[in-house]
Amino acid sequence: MKTKKFNSHSYFNNLQQRFKCKRSQSEVITTVLLVLIGIVAVGLLSAWVVNFVNGSLKNSACRNLALTDVTINTEEAITFFNLTSNVSFVVIERSQNDFNLSGVNVIIGNDIKSPMYKIREGNLSNVCEVTSGMTCKYNTLVHLPGLSNPKVTYMINSANDFKGSKSANKISVVPVLTKSEIACNDVIYETNMPTYP
Repeated sequence: MKTKKFNSHSYFNNLQQRFKCKRSQSEVITTVLLVLIGIVAVGLLSAWVVNFVNGSLKNSACRNLALTDVTINTEEAITFFNLTSNVSFVVIERSQNDFNLSGVNVIIGNDIKSPMYKIREGNLSNVCEVTSGMTCKYNTLVHLPGLSNPKVTYMINSANDFKGSKSANKISVVPVLTKSEIACNDVIYETNMPTYP
C-alpha cells in the first residue's frame, strides 16, 4: 500500500485560503448589520423629531387663541336641541382677533361617547347653514364664521345619534386652525344646550 506523503505547506496554504474566505464573509455580514442598525436608528430618530415638531406646531398655533375667540351664542335663543326632530341649531361666533379658522368641531352631549360633528367650508351631508327664515338645505355650501361675517347659524342633523330617551344637555365647540387640521382641544367653549319644545 502506497502512502501519501503529507505536504504541510499545501495544507497550511489551503487552511489560510479558507480562513480568508470566512473572514471576508464575516466582514460583509458585519457591514450589512451595521448599515441596518443605522437605518433603524435614523428611522426612530426621524419619527421622534416629526412628533416633536407636530406637537410644537400645534401648541404654537393654539397658544394665542383665547377661550372667547370661538364661542356658541345662546343669547338669541337660536341655539337649541329640538326634542321632536333630534335636530340641533347652533350659532357659532368668532372674535375679531386674527387667526386662521379652518373649521370647528361641535360636540353635543357631555360624556365621552358624545357625537362630534366636523364643520368645514364646503358641502356637508349632516350640517347646513341656516339662512333667513330658519331654512337650510343639506349638501349646500357651508361657510365658517369669518371677520366679515362673525356669526353663523348651523342646523346639525343629529337624529341618528339621539334616539329614544337620549337628549343633548351640553354643547361644545373646538376651533380647528390652519389647513393641517390642528384641533385646539385645550380651547373648548362649552355651555348648556337649551331644548325645545
